[in-house]
Amino acid sequence: MNFRKKIFCIFCCTTLFCGCTQKMESLNNYTVDETFADLSVTNLDTKYFSAHSLQTSVTAPIADDYENVVQPYLEFPKGVKVVFYDDNLKVKSRLTADYAVYYSKKKLWEARKNVVVYSENGTNLMTEQLFGDENRKKIFSVKKVTVVDSDGTTITGKQGFESDISFRNYKFLDVNGIVNLNEQYGEDFSMTQN
Repeated sequence: MNFRKKIFCIFCCTTLFCGCTQKMESLNNYTVDETFADLSVTNLDTKYFSAHSLQTSVTAPIADDYENVVQPYLEFPKGVKVVFYDDNLKVKSRLTADYAVYYSKKKLWEARKNVVVYSENGTNLMTEQLFGDENRKKIFSVKKVTVVDSDGTTITGKQGFESDISFRNYKFLDVNGIVNLNEQYGEDFSMTQN
């Protein structure tokens, strides 16, 4: 091999090695998000039973299960619909939201964006964020919450609310609202408060 060929080979090998080294350095600087779902389900339709009795049904377009993280969770990125049943399989309440997540170790769930709870007695709750704590058997929010009873009574908690899990006994924070007294006092009754 003549001198020119040797120089050319050394030049090519050096260039190739330097190019590979630069690419390896850039790959080493690249970080990969390791938070991939361990299981992803489309068109989820599942039922939860307790003591052989249907308690809850959950439907969602997508459900992603993240088990191999510090705080395992189940995420519903495209929304969720949850139906709660009593012991006679009668619907107690329904919850819909555009997004939800359930933290299995903490037994805490969060629903966000267009959250609506419909109860069996005709009372509806609307908010942008709602939490459920299974350990304390409470649902609560720190966001504005509006509750409309079947008679049209509307109460808004500007800074949240708290309720038992059955949504029967609740309290509001920073309240205002409209109370319908016509049923009790007649159509001509009106009250104005400033």
